[in-house]
Amino acid sequence: MQLEWARQAGTLYERVHQQYVGGARKLEALINELIGEEEGINYLTATARAKDPESFLAKAAKSHPDDPGRPKYDDPLNQITDLVAARVITFLVEAVDRVCEVIEEEFEIVEHTDMGAHTRAQGVFGYASKHYLVRLNAHRRELPEYAVLKNLVMEIQVRTAVQHAWAEFEHDIRYKLDIPPARKPEFDRRFLLAAALMELADNEFTEIDRLYRELAATASDKAPLDLTTGTLTTYLTRRYPDAPHAKTTHYAWILGVLHRLGVTTEEQLTDHLRGIDSEAVQAAMTHRAPAGTVRRLDDDLLAANGPAYLTLFPDEERRQKILRGRLKALTRAGIIQP
Repeated sequence: MQLEWARQAGTLYERVHQQYVGGARKLEALINELIGEEEGINYLTATARAKDPESFLAKAAKSHPDDPGRPKYDDPLNQITDLVAARVITFLVEAVDRVCEVIEEEFEIVEHTDMGAHTRAQGVFGYASKHYLVRLNAHRRELPEYAVLKNLVMEIQVRTAVQHAWAEFEHDIRYKLDIPPARKPEFDRRFLLAAALMELADNEFTEIDRLYRELAATASDKAPLDLTTGTLTTYLTRRYPDAPHAKTTHYAWILGVLHRLGVTTEEQLTDHLRGIDSEAVQAAMTHRAPAGTVRRLDDDLLAANGPAYLTLFPDEERRQKILRGRLKALTRAGIIQP
């Protein structure tokens, strides 16, 4: 009876599966837009997927933990919360925190689990991902483009690349291999050791990033170097020492913007931004998290060029809308005259 109930739910899910595939694409695009285009966070990937029908059937057929005679889910399509799920992978722990701030601002949070905090509370090493169950916020639920996600609870996981590698490998071994009880302590010990090294690696990447910033801040800027993605990265790290790094593709993008402004050397960029109080510009903005280096430069270029900056993006309607909002903020703060 229970298996037949699961099969009926599975058949229904197969009929609507493609709708969830479309919803996953929408969620993936939204997350990339929020953390990449708008916040300029340095991350590796942000992907989303719809649950595979076979995987759905297996989950729908699970028994209730307190009563093996009845199903765990009375209404699988509404109770299973990872029909659409996303995963964001970053390079640094700092970026995990910034992504989480955006998620908490832009979605309705149904549930939040900090796996790392749970692990540390037990005094051990292990999985350190952050898991969210979310719904679209009230505004997006009213937009036709998000109709398939309107009433859906979705899962979003955020973790570093190191944490991701450990989690994927650990899952493959523990859940896909029938480990004999006598060998289990050996596997547990080695996974524990790997988890400790994982935490050490994340800490060392953070320290390497700090050392790089320190070195960039003291680097000589006397030579009028031509701007490349490499020299621009160092220049912006020096100019905005407390700002997080951006994605490599974002440095290439802002370099193209600078070329459109006729700015091709560090000396020209310094002259172009002369007189701009970057701290005042940031105070006028309403960023959810500390803006990254490319976002800081983008804001300063807007302050330096005023409405003329928008003309650099004639065919980018969404970009124009964002810049108009920032321009109003700068005008209200008296940084740009109306």
